Amino acid sequence: MKTLLRKTAIAAALLMTLTASAVQAQDNVPVYLKAANPSIGITVANATGASFAIKDQKGNIVLQGTVKNDKTFFIPTGKLNKGTYRFVMGNLVLQEFIIK
Repeated sequence: MKTLLRKTAIAAALLMTLTASAVQAQDNVPVYLKAANPSIGITVANATGASFAIKDQKGNIVLQGTVKNDKTFFIPTGKLNKGTYRFVMGNLVLQEFIIK
């Protein structure tokens, strides 16, 4: 029950901001060029302690971690191959982005 309430609160209060410069592709999916963006900054409000994952197009987990606080944390683009990825918390896809 606690997990369900937490996920509901996260989904209801979630404010995610990617704080790196990105080129907008069609369908408003941000595109990050590795040369220009060595990392992607992500801020997730009210999600301290929640687990997140970065998944590739096939649904494989490429990176995972825990939100430490409400401050911006950074994901190094050097750890990601070129392709499309999803930032996921639980079963909720919060952001899709492309690395080139």
